[in-house]
Amino acid sequence: MLLVNIGSGVSILAVYSKDNYKRVTGSSLGGGTFLGLCCLLTGCETFEEALEMAAKGDSTNVDKLVKDIYGGDYERFGLQGSAVASSFGHMMSKEKRDSISKEDLARATLVTITNNIGSIARMCALNENIDKVVFVGNFLRINMISMKVLAYAMDYWSKGQLKALFLEHEGYFGAVGALLELLKMTDDQ
Repeated sequence: MLLVNIGSGVSILAVYSKDNYKRVTGSSLGGGTFLGLCCLLTGCETFEEALEMAAKGDSTNVDKLVKDIYGGDYERFGLQGSAVASSFGHMMSKEKRDSISKEDLARATLVTITNNIGSIARMCALNENIDKVVFVGNFLRINMISMKVLAYAMDYWSKGQLKALFLEHEGYFGAVGALLELLKMTDDQ
């Protein structure tokens, strides 16, 4: 399985067995980036407030979609018209900038960060020949939007070959791992 831990940043591990795992890669673009950008763009002050705003927003007012460029689906490359072609792509237009809400900006920021994480996770899973991707970390706490985006993206872009899995109490797995490692060290002594 591929373990994608999303906190302030992202760490991705390929897990082959209990004692056989490796860190594949990571990214500095994670939950901290989402919150930092949301604070700058919307004036929100907490993760919860940023998610509340995102839940009320429409990212398609901010993001340029495939259909905005091609008028619909781009069948030659198998792209649906609803796929994001350019995150924040509409923001090049003053008219579009003047018509969006802070909620739209929060939603677009969340979708941008989540899509980036999903894309990296998908490529890592393909490179490691893994078909199950488990997402954990505090970024996913109370964050149904990102869980839905990740689940859809894994399924859609892999044509059903990759499954996104999510755990309850997702924010505690780093701490549980550290505790287990500590207990293992004390047992060895």
